[in-house]
Amino acid sequence: MNRIYIYSPLRVSFAGGGTDISPFPEKYGGAVLNVTIDRGILIKYINDEKDLEIASRDFLRSSITGSGGNIAEKKLLEIFNKSGINYGKIMINGDVPPGSGLGSSSALMNSITMLKYEILNKELNKYELAEESYNIESNHLGIILGRQDPYAVSLGGFKFMEFTDRGITCEKFAKNSFIDELEKSMFLVYTGKTRASSDALREQAEKSKKNDRNTISKLLSLKDISYSIRDSIKSQDFDRFSQLINTGWEIKKTLGSNVSNERIDNIMARARSLGATAARLLGGGSQGFVLIVSKPENLDYIEKGMTKHSKFVIRISFDYSGTRRISPF
Repeated sequence: MNRIYIYSPLRVSFAGGGTDISPFPEKYGGAVLNVTIDRGILIKYINDEKDLEIASRDFLRSSITGSGGNIAEKKLLEIFNKSGINYGKIMINGDVPPGSGLGSSSALMNSITMLKYEILNKELNKYELAEESYNIESNHLGIILGRQDPYAVSLGGFKFMEFTDRGITCEKFAKNSFIDELEKSMFLVYTGKTRASSDALREQAEKSKKNDRNTISKLLSLKDISYSIRDSIKSQDFDRFSQLINTGWEIKKTLGSNVSNERIDNIMARARSLGATAARLLGGGSQGFVLIVSKPENLDYIEKGMTKHSKFVIRISFDYSGTRRISPF
């Protein structure tokens, strides 16, 4: 019985989120800094020669070809059915709740897309995988998203990415002592709720389309911060790295009326009172995971303190491989 396992890591974005959402990057160019982490989406496929079934406790319930289901379930089945894949069962498992600001929808689409090509025994490179995944999310599923997530997840690693009307460029950072220090300097705090990414980003996207001067000015500032934070990595300046994360968040939270809230502000304030050097909400806004950064020697103390404010506080490690097929367990 044919079995295929596909894994896509989630991502943490340090700067530039929002500058990758059209039409801004086509007009002004976007820039982001992110890293993939050791939490992700795992898809298992088994060809049992029965009607295609997709099941997930997180993203879906269960849907079988020809049995109905909601719109999202039907559209996922369509991706396979249109390619002539009508049999087997697909099981989706995620390490964190969907809609939590870590690029889980793009991780899912990357895995779904790679699985389709693996079943068909066809090849595509990581850039092609990201582009097709982006098109599925944007055009087929109608999700508002930037180009950062599908490329971040597909390519993997610690990287600086630029988006223009001419295409996408990616500068990867090799592991070194400073990157290792950063890896030991951060953890995530869950706000307790998730959100639909499109809802969080819709206000910004609409203002950008209208060429709202205030919004464009803020996005240009976020773009500049991305270049500066890239330079802080190259110069191995931890204090500057932390400062720029904070500065970026102060701008980011003004891009929409629902980007931040009292719960998020309280989590960040408590983390800083315990000694954190930086804090920001990940993703489009309103709910999900807050990134906490501190000096490595203070991390354990701050992390333990934050468990009093969230039931889900997790350390993270960096992932350097991106979306890939893995061996069965």
